[in-house]
Amino acid sequence: MNKKELALKLFDLGVLQFGEFTLKSGLKSPFYLDFRRIVAYPDVLKNISELLWELTAELEFDHLCGVPYAALSISSTMAVLHSKSMIVKRKEKKRHGTKKMVEGIYNEGDSCVVIDDVISSGISMIETLEALELEGLKIKHVLSIVDRMQGGALLLNDYGYKVHTVYTVREILEFMKEGGKINQKQYTNTLVFIETNRINFEQVRARREQATSYSYKKIGKEAEHPVAKKLAKIVQSKKTNLCCSGDVQSGAELLKLADAVGPNICMLKTHTDNLSDMSPQIIQELKILSEKHNFLIFEDRKFADIGHIVMQQFTAAPLCIADWADAVTVHVVAGSSSIEALKATGKLDSTALIVVAEMSTKDTLTSKKYTLKAIDIAEQHSDVVLGTVSQNYRSENPGIMMLTPGINTDRKKDGMGQTYNHPDEAFSKRGVDIMIVGRGIYQADNPALQSEIYKKIGWESYLKRYNEA
Repeated sequence: MNKKELALKLFDLGVLQFGEFTLKSGLKSPFYLDFRRIVAYPDVLKNISELLWELTAELEFDHLCGVPYAALSISSTMAVLHSKSMIVKRKEKKRHGTKKMVEGIYNEGDSCVVIDDVISSGISMIETLEALELEGLKIKHVLSIVDRMQGGALLLNDYGYKVHTVYTVREILEFMKEGGKINQKQYTNTLVFIETNRINFEQVRARREQATSYSYKKIGKEAEHPVAKKLAKIVQSKKTNLCCSGDVQSGAELLKLADAVGPNICMLKTHTDNLSDMSPQIIQELKILSEKHNFLIFEDRKFADIGHIVMQQFTAAPLCIADWADAVTVHVVAGSSSIEALKATGKLDSTALIVVAEMSTKDTLTSKKYTLKAIDIAEQHSDVVLGTVSQNYRSENPGIMMLTPGINTDRKKDGMGQTYNHPDEAFSKRGVDIMIVGRGIYQADNPALQSEIYKKIGWESYLKRYNEA
């Protein structure tokens, strides 16, 4: 069958229906597409699969992936007919067995073409694509039987994906009208519905970017500072959003901790002015470990003085922080001047700033007003700011991460004003990007094992939050 014959056949089989239908969005639509029905008609399933395969003629890829559920039969048919590897992305992760989100045999870096039956708003497709990319797959192309012409293809294109479709709704309507399947009124009403109910993808994008979380891919794409981009890459490659706070008192303890937890962290937070034996040799060995285990060194200096002083604190001996730290914290209690002074040192090409916007102590003076102002200052200096330290609020700029301390699976407070939050709450309710864990790891009998546990909890909590967003 050619495209017109197939379209008419789809009408006869009830795949394409005209009437009044309530869509998932709540809209009343004059037509409905139900491609799940084609599994009962092998010839039609094969015909549709071949038309979709023709769209891949000039594409190079390793795997096919059908979006559950309607497109699973289509991708399976394409894979069998053309001896192509297929993978399956689950609707939700299994709670037993391998607990995989993606089933099949693939390697990190493999390319994949994703197939859906209908492109509508494109929102759920983007979430599916980014979930696949979290598994290390590379995706550039999306195939679909029908584009409803309501903005989804434009949205996907805006996010960097190329959409290839067999039909547009307008094309199908023309076939239906020519074939006598619908009358002029149905034709006109359907066209009017399409034209007046297009998805405003600018608003959709804005809503997604103002949500409580962003994918690490999005963060890496939007981040301006090279250290922020590097951190996003480390998080994705190591599948860890854990920063260990190494609040120990000697260089030997710090190096032992760094080597133990290094494989499980994306950052190590230090307080080098707490080390009784701080020396250039310790920093040199710490840098070697950071390269060995691929993590960043985050010196929690909290610069908070007038410009002249913070410039000296950042560059002067004996700490010489500017020469080795990948990131440093800065309070903005003095306003933007502290950041501007640190910029003036000329050392921020290799060191990023983290603005302390909110403290985790129970009686903190960082009110909501202060926190939001601090985040605003961070956004004004997004060229040098990696993220903000906060408990409840994050920047609307996807490139500025939210780092949250006071994370512990066991305790609620420590008796000295510190309050703790569980990792799952931090990610699911607060939109955290990087969790900072200190005593929950370095005071453990086995810091390496404990860091591995936190790594897994943090990553699973992130995936859970992201898949539910």
